[in-house]
Amino acid sequence: MVTAASQTRFQALEYQTSELKKDLNILLDKLGFPQSVLPGEDERKAAIDKVIQRLEALSPVPEPLMWPNVPGEGVPGVSPLLLGEWELVYASNGTVVTRSAPAQLLLQASRLPGVGISDITQVLKLNEAGALVASNSAVFGFGPLGSWSVGIEGVWRDSGDGKTARVLFDQVSVRPVTALGLPVPNWAPPLTLATGGTTGPGQGRSGADWITSFVDRDMRVGRGRTGNTFLFKRKASHA
Repeated sequence: MVTAASQTRFQALEYQTSELKKDLNILLDKLGFPQSVLPGEDERKAAIDKVIQRLEALSPVPEPLMWPNVPGEGVPGVSPLLLGEWELVYASNGTVVTRSAPAQLLLQASRLPGVGISDITQVLKLNEAGALVASNSAVFGFGPLGSWSVGIEGVWRDSGDGKTARVLFDQVSVRPVTALGLPVPNWAPPLTLATGGTTGPGQGRSGADWITSFVDRDMRVGRGRTGNTFLFKRKASHA
């Protein structure tokens, strides 16, 4: 039974969360893209980080990787709030992609038409074995040479605390998005390079530790082991 006191606390939590999100959106708009996902802008990012820390303290799901078992299955579930397509809108110290030398060259030339990086996206879904799989991608624009989507896929494995995952990368893919100024059909198959199996023990495979410190219906915060902070917004469904 929901009491009046618990209902009041819930409404207060919703209000605080909503206000913090408004503050984040204002700060992100002032910083702009792609600066928001690149290294640098320390003073502006310090202000954003402070708001994110306050948001993390209000997470409605403190253990998103530790969810009640799905009936009929022998594997732990994950919070359904994690699942879906997310757009990266902020990285406190850039990302592996945006810190790379090719990416930096593209970003420096991003004033040219069709040159730059866009659509940095992460899709989280369950595979047939019930494991949480992350598909990360970004679109690289090369002007008249067209644009290409580069992706990396990996399995998330709960480290035991319900919020920290060991991400084991399994495959890298490259797919053309546009060519000669025209869009490439979505059915065009990507070039896939396998780097390991999705069901093996993961020995010797590249990976990273990832902490989900906040997630709700439209926003998610992740942290790397080095303290780098990532803010995602859920992409609207086109179904």
